[in-house]
Amino acid sequence: MNPKNFFAELKRRNVYRAAAAYGVVGWLLVQIATQVFPFFDIPSWAIRMVVVILLLGFPIAVIMAWIYDLTPEGLQRTGEVAPGRALARIAGRQIDFAIIGVLLTVIAFMAWQHWRPARTDAANQLPAKSIAILPFVDLSQSRDQEYLSDGVTEQIIDSLAHLHGLFVVARTTAFSFKNKAGDIREIGRQLQVTHVLEGSVRRGNGKVRVTAQLINVVTGFHLWSETYDSTEQDFLFLQMDVAKKVASALQIELHLAETTQLAKPLTHDPAAYDLYLRGRYLLNKRTVDSIRKALTVFQEAVEKDEQFALGRVGVADSYILLAKIGALNGQEAATVAWPEVTTALAIDPQLAEGYVSRAILLTDFDWNWAKAEDDFKKALALSPNNAAAHHWYARHLEQLGREKEALGEIASALQNDPLSPTIRVAKGKILFDAHRYREAVDSSKTALDLEPSFASAYQVLAQAYAHLGEQAKAIEAATKYVELSQGSGWALLELAYVHAVAGNRAESDHIVNEVTARSGEFSPYDMATIRSAWHDPEGAMPWLEKAIAAHSVDVILIRVDPRLDNVRSDSRFKELLTRVAPRQ
Repeated sequence: MNPKNFFAELKRRNVYRAAAAYGVVGWLLVQIATQVFPFFDIPSWAIRMVVVILLLGFPIAVIMAWIYDLTPEGLQRTGEVAPGRALARIAGRQIDFAIIGVLLTVIAFMAWQHWRPARTDAANQLPAKSIAILPFVDLSQSRDQEYLSDGVTEQIIDSLAHLHGLFVVARTTAFSFKNKAGDIREIGRQLQVTHVLEGSVRRGNGKVRVTAQLINVVTGFHLWSETYDSTEQDFLFLQMDVAKKVASALQIELHLAETTQLAKPLTHDPAAYDLYLRGRYLLNKRTVDSIRKALTVFQEAVEKDEQFALGRVGVADSYILLAKIGALNGQEAATVAWPEVTTALAIDPQLAEGYVSRAILLTDFDWNWAKAEDDFKKALALSPNNAAAHHWYARHLEQLGREKEALGEIASALQNDPLSPTIRVAKGKILFDAHRYREAVDSSKTALDLEPSFASAYQVLAQAYAHLGEQAKAIEAATKYVELSQGSGWALLELAYVHAVAGNRAESDHIVNEVTARSGEFSPYDMATIRSAWHDPEGAMPWLEKAIAAHSVDVILIRVDPRLDNVRSDSRFKELLTRVAPRQ
C-alpha cells in the first residue's frame, strides 16, 4: 500500500481523532483515579491497574476506529457504510473542537498545578523531599536479632539525618510503627512524608542478608530496592551504601562533607560494631538497669576498637543519662564522660553526636552556656534533622530563660520526632518554667497518650497541677511518679513537694524524713524547692548551697524554676544565683 494512501485512509476512518480522544479521556481517568482513590482508601495497586487497562485498551480503540464507523443504526464496518452516513465524519469538525477544548483544559490545569500559590494545609507544608525509615524486620530463624534489625534502622536514620535538603523522621516516631502492619500510604500520611524506606534483616552462618525498598507514598510505586548478602565485614558499610542510594533515588545533591562522612566507616571491627548496636538497643530502653548494661557493652566495644568514636560517645551518653535520672552523682558522671567525648571528637571532628554530648556536659554539668551553645549549633549544622540536638538545645535555652527560642527549638524537635514522649515532656517542662501551667498539663497528657507509663510525664504533670491549685490531681500524679520510679528518693521528694504546696506540712515532713534517713541518692535541689513551698528561706538556702557545691544536675533551672518563686526575693538567693551565672 502506498504510504500516502495509508495515512489518508487513517484520516478518512477517523483513527487520528479516536487516538487523540482516547489519550485525552485516558489522562483524565488517571487524574481522577490518582486524586479520588486515596480519599476512599482504595489501595495504590488499583491506580496501577487503571493505567495498565488504559494502555492495553489503546491499540484496541485504534483497531476499532479502523474497522468500524458509528452510524444512526449503530456500529457498522467502514466498508459497508454509505458515504455521508458515518456520524464521526458528519461531526468530525465538532469532535476536533471538543478534543481541542479538552486539551486546552488539560494544559490550563497543568499550568495551574505548576504555578498555583502554596496551600496552607499541613500536607502541602511538607518538605519537597522527606522520608521515614520504618523499623527493619528481624527475619532470622531464631528471631533473636532484634538489636541488629533495630540497629540497622537507627544507623540509616542517622546517616540520612546528616543530609541537607532531606527531612528525616526521627527514631522514636519511626519506631512507633514497629511490629505494626499497615498501608504504606496511610503511614506516609500520618508521618507527613513523601517517601518511606522499609526492609528486613536475616542473620545466620556468618552472613547477613538485608533487603531494603524505597516507596513513594503518594503513588505507592517503588523507586528503588536492593538485597544485600554481606559478610560480617561488608556489613559495616551496608548502612552507608543504603543511605547513598536513597539519596541518589531522591536526587539529593550531596555536599562534599556529606559524601566524605557517608564513605567513612564507623569502625573496622565487626565485633565492636555488633557490641555498639547492642548498646544502643539497651540505651534506648531508658531504665537504670538497661543504661548500666549499655555502658558495659559500649566499653567492651571501645576496648575492641579504641578509634571507635561513636562507641566512645555511647559511653559518655550512658554516664550522662545515669546522672540525669539520679542514679549517679553529677560530678562523678562528668569526670568519666568528658575524656570519652574529647577523644571521640579528636577522632572524628565531624561527629554531630559528639558535639551534642559535649554540649550537654558543658551546659548541665560545667555551666558553661556560651561554649555549649556553640556546640549545639555545630551539631545542628552537621545534622539538621537531629531531633536530639534540637531537644537538648531547647532545654539549654530554657535554663537561660529564653522561653521563645526554647519553644522554637522544641517545635523543631517535634517536627522531626512528633511521637516522642520524651520531647513532649520536655515541652511541658519548658512551659511549666514559663509559668504556663495549663499548657504544661496538656503537653504532659499528650506524652502519656503516647506512652502511658512514662514516669517523667507524671513528674511535670504533678508540678503543673500543684501550681494550678488542683492539689488532688497533683498528689495523684506524684504518687504515680513514685510508683513508676520504684520509690526512688528523687520521686518521693516530688510527692513531698506537692504535699507542701497543698498545705499538708506533716505529710511532706514525713516523706522528707524518710528520704533523708535512707542511704540512697536524692537531690539537695529538690529539698530546697520543698522548703520554698513551706515559705522557709532559712531552710531553703543551705540546701541550694549544697546543690551548687555538688553541681546537682537540676540546679541549672535555678533562674526559671517556679518552685523557687517563694524565696527569690531573699538577698541570699540573689547571691547564690551569681554562682551559677553563665561563664564564657
